[in-house]
Amino acid sequence: MKEFSISSKEAGQRMDKYLFKVLNQASKSFVYKMLRKKNIVLNDKKATGQEVLKAEDQIKIAAALDALR
Repeated sequence: MKEFSISSKEAGQRMDKYLFKVLNQASKSFVYKMLRKKNIVLNDKKATGQEVLKAEDQIKIAAALDALR
């Protein structure tokens, strides 16, 4: 599992746009698939990708990231 903490500089953007930046090796379709399958969690709740991030938010991504290596 990979975890990210949102800083004040990163706050204010949509979650899916942030994930594209952080997971630059992953395709957009892979990120959206992870969101559809509920493998990405924002503050311990299932995420849709449409959420606007706030400072100190916590994003957790399930183990499917191993496929990117």
